[in-house]
Amino acid sequence: MHRDYIMRIMEQFIQAVLAIVMARKAKNFEEAFYQIQNASQRYLLTDIADFLKMSPEKLLEHFKENGKYIDIEQCIMCAELLYETALIGDALKQKDLSRISKILSFHLYLNVIPIEKRFQAHPYMDKVIELKHDLENEVLPETVANSLVTYQKKDFCKPDSFKQ
Repeated sequence: MHRDYIMRIMEQFIQAVLAIVMARKAKNFEEAFYQIQNASQRYLLTDIADFLKMSPEKLLEHFKENGKYIDIEQCIMCAELLYETALIGDALKQKDLSRISKILSFHLYLNVIPIEKRFQAHPYMDKVIELKHDLENEVLPETVANSLVTYQKKDFCKPDSFKQ
């Protein structure tokens, strides 16, 4: 029963992300960001702006249950919303918003994809490749750089995907 509930929430979240993507692609950035805010408050119970103020370490810690286990679904939801925020930042030429959103979403993806096999699929791994490329000239926080090194050692990673 708990699994069914989680699946329903994830399905609703996917619909919310589709609405965000449609608004973003229509260049209705105000509406897209409004949808991101709503989704963040509804599914993560936190304003997206609060996540943007966190360090990568604090953000990951926010999604740990009892300080040990990562809430995988919550992490993926946050990563998706931060990723969309980064794309809006890119479109609006807001470099700081884009950069921090990319770093935070990158960190979440790097830490969740290795844990959960269902996220070891093209949409998520492609985002990791894209984010790594976008951030290659940035100085990454040490924890993010360490997460990348750990991620690259996983069996599911393609050797050519992460050449330095």
